[in-house]
Amino acid sequence: MRLSTWLPLTLLIATSSNAATLPLNCAPDNGTMTTPSFGTTDAVFTACSQTTIDSAPSAVYGVLLDFPAYRAWNTFVYAVDVPCNVSRAGDVYVGMPMTFHSSGLLLGANSTSGERVTFVEPGAAPPFAAWRYDGGVLGGVVMDAEHVTVLEDLGDGTTNCVSWETYYGVGALLTLALKANLQTEFQNEVRDLKGRVEALAA
Repeated sequence: MRLSTWLPLTLLIATSSNAATLPLNCAPDNGTMTTPSFGTTDAVFTACSQTTIDSAPSAVYGVLLDFPAYRAWNTFVYAVDVPCNVSRAGDVYVGMPMTFHSSGLLLGANSTSGERVTFVEPGAAPPFAAWRYDGGVLGGVVMDAEHVTVLEDLGDGTTNCVSWETYYGVGALLTLALKANLQTEFQNEVRDLKGRVEALAA
């Protein structure tokens, strides 16, 4: 059992690392990557994807956090249930619960997962956002996971987008069987994000 499992969400966020400590590239050889809430302690594996998007980080950030609109472009997370007072990216807040509806992980079946927003940092250097798996009472005991997206301004009107999720704990050993599928779907999601942002800018 790790101490972070029992910390309140606000304390967990307040004591975690900042944007400057986050990687700007996927780890070589599919290595594990740090997350702002959990670091690398007890990390089992990471799925990561990276691309260059022909738009400013602010535009990418707006699409990334517009969870109600995911159904219009995201082939991996094809729908997101959010609180009734959230209708756009600007409404998203730290601690916000979500339910992700996903396809592509399990053969012939869709899946759902509870998630909770941990970071909304559009003004950080670089900007980033994160959410973590919310498995209820036993979630942190069995498995932790945090999804992070960092948006590096390349200075020429483009953005280096690095998106990853690191899995921790005993439950992650079972999820490890889905690593190849997760990697594929993360690549699809970042591809779709790029397509959506660039289409809106055209």
